[in-house]
Order: sequence, then C-alpha cells, then structure tokens
Amino acid sequence: MGLNGAVSGGRFFRGGVAVVMSVALASACSRGSTEPPVVDPTVPGVGELPGERTLEIDRLVIPESSVPVSAPAVRPADLDLPTIGQEVSGNRLIVIGDSIIASTAPRFGGSLCDVLVGAGWTVEIDAEPGRFLSFADRVLDRRLVTGDGFDWSAAVMFFGSNFDGDLDGFAELLDELIGRLGPRPVLLLTVTEFREDRASVNEVIRARAGDRVRIIDWAKITAAEPGLLASDGLHLSAAGQNRLVTELALALGTTATLSSEGAGTCLPTVFTDDVLPTTVPD
Repeated sequence: MGLNGAVSGGRFFRGGVAVVMSVALASACSRGSTEPPVVDPTVPGVGELPGERTLEIDRLVIPESSVPVSAPAVRPADLDLPTIGQEVSGNRLIVIGDSIIASTAPRFGGSLCDVLVGAGWTVEIDAEPGRFLSFADRVLDRRLVTGDGFDWSAAVMFFGSNFDGDLDGFAELLDELIGRLGPRPVLLLTVTEFREDRASVNEVIRARAGDRVRIIDWAKITAAEPGLLASDGLHLSAAGQNRLVTELALALGTTATLSSEGAGTCLPTVFTDDVLPTTVPD
C-alpha cells in the first residue's frame, strides 16, 4: 500500500488557512481530436503531482463558496477554538507522515512548507511513502532532540493508511508518541476509509482528542468530496493536495512570531527514502 495516514485525538476542525488558492489543471483534448487525453502526472506510491497554483496567506478564512455543503463544518472558528499558533509562543513545527504528507512536501512539488512559512512557521516535513506509525517513532528518535536553544513548538502526524491489522498495537504506539511530544500541541488526522478496518483506526484516533491533541477529520472530508482523491481512492489528487494544505494551514494558524520576526523557514529533511517497503514492520 503506498501510503500511511497518522491520526490521533484532539479537537476536530477543518478548513484551509487563510490561503487563497487557484488551481489550473491540464484539460483533456477537445472533442473530436484523435490525440490521447492529457493525464495528470503521478508519482508511484505518492499520487498526482500538484497542478499549477498560487497560494498566498491572506486571512484565516476560506470563502464559503469553496467549501461544499456536504463537507463537515469542523473549522476552529466554527467550533470557537483557537488555532495551534495562538496556543504556542514559538514557531518551530515538525510534520511527520507517509506518502499523503510527502505529496505536499517541496521535494514532490507540494506547497505545504511555503504556505506555513508564510504564516510564520519554521517547518520540517519528515515523510516517506508507505510508512507505518512506527516511522514516527524513528523520526522522533532522531529529531526530538533539544539543545542550543532549538526545540519544536508543535507537531503534526498523519498515519494509519498503512496499517498492519494490530489495532491495540496502533493505539499503544500512538499514545506513546503523543506522550513523547508532550507538552507540545499535536495535530492528528484521520485517514481515508478505503478499507473497512480503517474505520477502526479512525475510532482510535478520534478517541484521543483532548486539550493538547487536535484532530482534522480527513476521513469525513474525503468521504464528502471524493474528487480530493486520486483514482486509487487513497492518495491525493492535485485538488486534494491543495485542500489538505489548506486544512492544515487553518488548523495551525499564524504564529505569535509572525508580526515580530516575519516569515518562517523551510527546514531540510534527512528522511528521503521513497522506496516502498515490501514487508510489514515488526
């Protein structure tokens, strides 16, 4: 399976950060043409490459016209909740995930880092295709090291699309990861339910919602808007990548340092192994 989606508890929200987006996708050949239709480029195990777009942090609101009526209303503003940026004094953010998150990273042409940098965040995206929740443990072993005044202010994890069937093990490891990240706020996402057992995974994730753990219910969003998914029903279409970036940006909001220090920075990552695993991890 080409992807991993981490999810965990917290308050629920949805919506895109004040991001103004326009997406221009290649159109198919005109009627009557003998040439084959233009197909959006894809990366194996990751999904479609993003279409042309401009993204600009403008305000922490998405025009109502851009949100389908069927989509669940779970934006922070709708629930009278602060953004994560309003709850932390720093601006350093670590984002960990599988191919879903990887598709939004700079090395795959994604816009997540640029958008969050514009909101004041200094961002590191550590994501590889086909990874299970245990990948997050490996990332934290290497990156959750404080010193020289450097520390993470908040974290995002998106896992669960790759799942070995051990629900108790998933829940236990998820709790351990949340504990390791404390007292930092953690933003988790539910996963698209492309298989029946992913509904149980999402139950585990939603059950961890709390003051420090927030949730974006990506499962409900993609169920309401199937056009956000590629043809495999799991990875993201170009529109889905834009929507996921928007949802994350609104949930995170702008940082307290934006007015004093300006834009943040996209940090490099050492996690760039994009070979899909052939076995399920222990």
